[in-house]
Amino acid sequence: MKLPKIHTMDIILIVIFATLVVFTIKMIQVFEISGSIPDTLVTCVFAALGGECGIMGWIMTTKTKKQQRKWDKEDSKKSENKTPEEPHSDDSEGF
Repeated sequence: MKLPKIHTMDIILIVIFATLVVFTIKMIQVFEISGSIPDTLVTCVFAALGGECGIMGWIMTTKTKKQQRKWDKEDSKKSENKTPEEPHSDDSEGF
């Protein structure tokens, strides 16, 4: 059985998820001790990690569009190079 290849973006998403889980647990601990959390820190962490996910989404969308354009160009070249088929006669029934 062949395992799927792990890409860089997959690793980054795993790190972001793990960071958010650990950060959330620590903020709960801070809240239990002091009764409040540093709101600015929480906002900045979620903004930075959310921004990173947004940038990765933009990169992935751009790669997909570029690949699709490449495939479209290849398809149009293949269809231009293809010779038109001869029309089939109607008197044969295909048996």
